Amino acid sequence: MGNDPRQGTEREELPLSFYERLAEASVDEKLVLAREAAMHPGFDEEDAFEVGSRVEEALEAAGRYEELEGLLDDWRERVPRVHDAEPAVRTWRAELSLRLPGRDVKGALTALARETGDATLVMRLAEWCLYRGRIEEALAGLLEAWPQVREDETLAEWTRVDYVSRSVLTCMDVALREAPDLGLEALNARLSTFARAVPHWVERALALRTGREPWKRRTQQFLLSMSPEAFFDEQRTLLLSFEPELRARWGWPWGRTQLVFPELFHLLPGPFGYQGVMTRAMHVLLPVPEDLEHWVRSIPDERSLHPHVHAATAMALRPWSEYLHRLGLVSEPELAEWWERVWEVLASLPEQLTVSNDPQLVDEAHQSLRGGWPHG
Repeated sequence: MGNDPRQGTEREELPLSFYERLAEASVDEKLVLAREAAMHPGFDEEDAFEVGSRVEEALEAAGRYEELEGLLDDWRERVPRVHDAEPAVRTWRAELSLRLPGRDVKGALTALARETGDATLVMRLAEWCLYRGRIEEALAGLLEAWPQVREDETLAEWTRVDYVSRSVLTCMDVALREAPDLGLEALNARLSTFARAVPHWVERALALRTGREPWKRRTQQFLLSMSPEAFFDEQRTLLLSFEPELRARWGWPWGRTQLVFPELFHLLPGPFGYQGVMTRAMHVLLPVPEDLEHWVRSIPDERSLHPHVHAATAMALRPWSEYLHRLGLVSEPELAEWWERVWEVLASLPEQLTVSNDPQLVDEAHQSLRGGWPHG
């Protein structure tokens, strides 16, 4: 048991006829063929990816996704080298742990992070954890991959910045759950692993995200008269102060609230929106419906990388507009006019979220974006 039957055997590829049979097979037949494939002397990592992907797709379509776990267990026993070497297997393991009850999410995510060091992949799965409020598991994965992410010279700098921001906010969430009275000194000690990469706004974030310091109310005219640089700092402050609103009024858990940052920040028009014509605060603080339509329809690749971020951002739009209304920055008629246009734009988003491989997320998006806005 556990021995690789291909050891000492000359490389022999799976025949093309196998893949032809696999394509035409029923779901049950695909599972049988996938197990048989692992006994072939030529079964390697590429085959594991190809065969596993086709079986995964068929199981998902049949509503039997959980059966993928049994196939992976079988591969681990029959061909451990292939099972352990193919990154897609670790991804499937992590996604199964998130979808099935009672699984070791932390172990699956940290194993993937350790073996791949893939910043985007680890962030996507960590964001899934964060959306569900599983902040300890998210932090474990993010910290496990950080040494490789930090040293990866091929990584775009903006990706590393996003990775650090997500990790810092997750450190803060975990620390606050353990010690609600967390001070800045204790937080900085936890963040020391990120050294100079820690964002400059951490102190303000701690005060605003906990509700210890409310947003200092500004008049519409004050906001409209600010310089662009000052306004963007104020916009970040306002957005961070929005997180307690999501927890208290809408029942969002720690972890999910942070997902709106920085995605919603980037969607807000700021002083350059509405063709530079700014006569009301809504012109700088509410996303332009045309920009939202572009966001919904034109960036499917980005959505596949961060589906839980996009879902959380879309679901936060109505709460955000109501928050601005209570602050006196948006009038009731302005809110109603804006939301009527935005709701129509968001209607097609739930179907796009199937890329998340998280059916529960798709159902929640349908409910929130089509069936009303139940409070927590």
